[in-house]
Amino acid sequence: MKLLIAEDDEFFRRLLQQVLKPEFDLCVARDGQEAWSVMQSLGEPLLAIVDWVMPGMSGPQLCREARALPHTAGTYLILLTAKNSTADIIAGLGSGADDYVTKPFQPEELRARVRIGRRVLELQSELAEQRAALHEVQMREQMLRSQMQALQAEAKPAAAKTASA
Repeated sequence: MKLLIAEDDEFFRRLLQQVLKPEFDLCVARDGQEAWSVMQSLGEPLLAIVDWVMPGMSGPQLCREARALPHTAGTYLILLTAKNSTADIIAGLGSGADDYVTKPFQPEELRARVRIGRRVLELQSELAEQRAALHEVQMREQMLRSQMQALQAEAKPAAAKTASA
């Protein structure tokens, strides 16, 4: 699964890459505008860890933009920041982030949170597949009902003809 790391600080960017590389196909962006371009070009739901304070576009701005468009709305967004007040957490989650992790972070906790994001995306994908299969079954059922009604309509005149003879 693809994971976007949007972090302008080189130390944290490298740390995130080191912590997450073994499990994920990483894409790296050094600012918010580059991260937004990557998100739009991938064309698939993905996981993204976005820093709050970045040049070009902040993490919360990126979250709001992602939620506004159908092809990026399904991205699982983890906001990563040194901001740790309750008001900041509420504002970050209110911008559309799915999770909120403060710096400095514990690598195992971050991995666990990213795995949760992956699991959510996988479950959403399974649900979409099941909905598509259900829709197909419903369409077949509708077609069969129509065919049964047509056969019954054809059978009534034949039955009436046999009864009158």
